[in-house]
Amino acid sequence: MTFKKIFIASTLLVSILGFSGATYAKEAHKTVPEVLKEVDAHMQAALDAIPSADSTKIATLIKEASQSASELSANYKFEFERDKVVLKLKKARELAKKSDFAAAEQELKEAREGFAGLTKFQ
Repeated sequence: MTFKKIFIASTLLVSILGFSGATYAKEAHKTVPEVLKEVDAHMQAALDAIPSADSTKIATLIKEASQSASELSANYKFEFERDKVVLKLKKARELAKKSDFAAAEQELKEAREGFAGLTKFQ
């Protein structure tokens, strides 16, 4: 090997080793109670928006709650129960889009109770 090839190989090796593991690391996960509080805050905002009768805003707030709920993960039973509650959010969102606010509010309340009950499956 010539000096030029050795130099290039050494330079590549040092540059590859220069990247730390933190460069490739994912964002730190939130704890289950933190995510549950966030989901509850989104659902409360949606419940507070129901009197305004703005179906788009309510549907958006419900979608945000659902997206936050997707971060919840503990075990298979927890995720199974989470998915059942997320279906209630989906139904509430569909009802809000159809301007059936009373039924959407009922579904949101049931979903809120469901998320509160998830702590026993951790």
